[in-house]
Amino acid sequence: MTRKIRIDSKAGAVEAMAGAVREITPPSNVPLDESDLPFFASVLAEFARSEWTAHQLEIAAMLARTMADLEREQREFRAEGTILKSDRGTPVINPRKMAIQMHYTNILAARRSLSLHARAQGGDARDIGKRRGMAKSHEANNPLDDDLLASPGDIAARN
Repeated sequence: MTRKIRIDSKAGAVEAMAGAVREITPPSNVPLDESDLPFFASVLAEFARSEWTAHQLEIAAMLARTMADLEREQREFRAEGTILKSDRGTPVINPRKMAIQMHYTNILAARRSLSLHARAQGGDARDIGKRRGMAKSHEANNPLDDDLLASPGDIAARN
């Protein structure tokens, strides 16, 4: 197994900068509606662009769809209320409550699968935050964004 390049090394900084110019789009095998895209963008923001794999993007797209579904269900639930009347006039709990709980459970499971919680990221939250902050800093201060230097993609295209 090859070791992951440390983000605080020069090679790690170059890798993060190269990944920062990569455009990330939703995977074609997990189509997203227009209402899913803001959730997809917020999930993508959890990691530096250089960290995303194809499989993780599929899970991220599924997570975004589920988050959008949850938001729609909650909006309807609020409009309808917690207690409804049955055909006989008996008060019953709104069935949307179970759908909301199901979506919420699925969201948490997808987040665990993507390792979007501190412990799964490889140690203390403090260390994870430092590494992620460094990667995002490399992306934000990327000299490849100004088109003055050839990007790794440009070099590969020429060869």
